Amino acid sequence: MTEPQPNDPGVTHEGFRPEDHFVIRSQSDEASSASALHSDTFANTTFTRSLSDVPQDLLTHQPRQPNLGYSAALLGIGVLALFAVSVFMGIIGFITHTKLLANSASIPLTSILIEAVTFLITYGIAYIAFPRFWQRPFGQVIHWNRTVAKDRLWQLIGVGIGLSVVAQALESLLTLPKEMPVDAFFKQPSTLWIIAIFGTFVAPVCEEVFFRGFLLRGFAIFFDWIALPKTYEAREWWQSTSGLSQRSMILSGVLSSGLFAAMHAAQLGWAWNAVGVLWVVGGGLTYIRIRYNSVAASSVVHAAYNGLLFAIMFVITGGFRHLDKLANH
Repeated sequence: MTEPQPNDPGVTHEGFRPEDHFVIRSQSDEASSASALHSDTFANTTFTRSLSDVPQDLLTHQPRQPNLGYSAALLGIGVLALFAVSVFMGIIGFITHTKLLANSASIPLTSILIEAVTFLITYGIAYIAFPRFWQRPFGQVIHWNRTVAKDRLWQLIGVGIGLSVVAQALESLLTLPKEMPVDAFFKQPSTLWIIAIFGTFVAPVCEEVFFRGFLLRGFAIFFDWIALPKTYEAREWWQSTSGLSQRSMILSGVLSSGLFAAMHAAQLGWAWNAVGVLWVVGGGLTYIRIRYNSVAASSVVHAAYNGLLFAIMFVITGGFRHLDKLANH
């Protein structure tokens, strides 16, 4: 099956073409072929399109993936991995008579290490195991699409920098707590370099794969499925075609962006106005993901967004040497 290209004028979102809408007509007009119309509203309709009329690039025997079950599985693997890594660190601390887990928030390097190993285990298992169920490569299913990100690298970096500037401008208008839990990560110059590298190159990719690779499509698939008429024709159409409706992608984008922002709430001291700004940022990342049909593209934007924050911090503190100056910003 040929994957639609993002610069194809017929592609509106997520590889979804106008032809991918269900062609329907109301039951009262069933005798009139002129009443058939393109719509993604499924209620009170019967299907009139024959599968032979569906464009070949939309016909598929592969189910829409990754559904929410895989999002839940990935989250479950992550929780178990975090527990296992934490127990392992606790055992190491007991053997070496050090309190590695006494207060991980005050030991940024330990927290980063635990998070990095957890990410490695979680995505390593998913990368190996999930394609066995999908019968397709991992990157193809989550729409990684590296080529798009590579071809538009500098453009995407510029978008990320612009998004970061807008977010900081919005935050400057808000009343935020003087101290936030995340500030504990910026107290030690010796570890800030590691935090900056992790926050720029590792965390954005992992977050984008989960929120824009798994959850975005998972929720959209769910929304389209529950809107589907409970008829044999509808099920046959669903099982034999690909694509997701614009409505479901918008709803999923709003929901997954909200969850993305909520994930950072504890780090921001539950300052919900700051969380709201991150919701907007998540919406921007979702737009890039859908616009270019590429999780790699949204990952580049996310990395540039975080990278500018650390670059500003680098300049203000004289190369991460005078972290006390951050108190005034």
